[in-house]
Amino acid sequence: MLPVSEIIRKKRKGNALSSDELGFLVRGFSDGSIPDYQISAWLMASFLCGMDREETFVLTTLMRNSGKTLDWRKLSSNFRDARFADKHSTGGVGDKVSLILAPLAACLGLKVPMMSGRGLGHTGGTVDKLESIPGFSMRLDEKQMLRCLDEVGVCMMSQSSDLCPADKKLYSLRDVTATVESIPLITASIVSKKWAEGIDAIVYDVKCGSAAFMSDLKEAQNLSRSLVRTSAQAGLKAMACVTRMEEPLGSYVGNAMEVEESVWILRDEYPSELHRDIIAPLRKLCIDLSCEMALLAGTRSSRDQALADCNKAIASGAAYAVFERMLRAQGAKDSWFEELPRAEHQLVYASKTSGEIKKILSRDLGVLGVKIGIGRETSEDSIDPAIGFEILVRPGVRVERGTPLLKLHAHSADALEALSSDLDGVFLIEDDSVPAAVFTGAPASGELLIERISV
Repeated sequence: MLPVSEIIRKKRKGNALSSDELGFLVRGFSDGSIPDYQISAWLMASFLCGMDREETFVLTTLMRNSGKTLDWRKLSSNFRDARFADKHSTGGVGDKVSLILAPLAACLGLKVPMMSGRGLGHTGGTVDKLESIPGFSMRLDEKQMLRCLDEVGVCMMSQSSDLCPADKKLYSLRDVTATVESIPLITASIVSKKWAEGIDAIVYDVKCGSAAFMSDLKEAQNLSRSLVRTSAQAGLKAMACVTRMEEPLGSYVGNAMEVEESVWILRDEYPSELHRDIIAPLRKLCIDLSCEMALLAGTRSSRDQALADCNKAIASGAAYAVFERMLRAQGAKDSWFEELPRAEHQLVYASKTSGEIKKILSRDLGVLGVKIGIGRETSEDSIDPAIGFEILVRPGVRVERGTPLLKLHAHSADALEALSSDLDGVFLIEDDSVPAAVFTGAPASGELLIERISV
């Protein structure tokens, strides 16, 4: 085996590393025999020179095999004929898709063992949303997971420390060495965890837009193809949906608030027609992704049938019933909805001009959310599950001066004052006195699904 410095030099020259060389690096980093500074050099060389398909798959395999892997059919004879599927999102603002999609997918005959993460930066995390539910636990042992999947069809868990530990350690180093935005490294990180999860099929929701990790459509497409291709090499059925991430997904941005909004969609009951209108694209996306999961895993043979069954599951109350059973199975209190953390004040931010709303800058709103405690900047930061933003308009509509644009759900009656100037930049409004050319970005069409990508 070459010395570590020679392996780094080989990668720096743009050459592919062998499986033995990659294994040597990953094992050495995991057991501490190779120092962080040398792994950092390899990461940067890989970031700058890229990795070919085989390198990406080998790294994925090494990270998957660095810890425990799940095989549900071996763990229970009840799952002999079951179809296991999951969805992974690259993250967005107001992204509560998992909370709605998982019960819908279970209604389509799938078993959904969904492992999720916490939010970091301007994007929210499913774990943070669900942990705002009184009594609900995402720390399940194997026996609890099996029972929940068998009896409910879905369980939602936080990633355990023994699942892909090499990835967790490597990601921490990527985060501080500016090597996160590497498609091969992103692919290996995501696919290794989903592969270890023991699923048969995976749908990737790759966000694209100004508030997404991948702001450029071409880059989102490249990541989608890499994820699908590497998953197929791992023996998983996979496809990716490139979806629009410009405006917030839905009306609410905030952890407990997004749980409440998910209930609106699952029950098909909304506080007002305005909320129904704003939430409609999110509802459609959740149904679209659920249908893709069922088609991929083979529990439905046509998109029309899957779509009809999703709508029926919502209309009949079946989807919400699955959600409720999952919460109960994972420890939620009977009065969980009434006891959701809620802020004492709803403060209205109104338009300071008249004109058409051209864009809502979700990334700016997400960053502002981190500032006030909706999200976190580092993994050690604490969050406030009760606070959040309520969006009251959508792009493409005309507003007058004084029209409410947003409500801040806060604990203090004067909390809006400190944010008002920041919120001025979130809503891009074509003022009647300003030429339209000043503004960029087309109004939302309502369709979030841009493209489907398969092998």
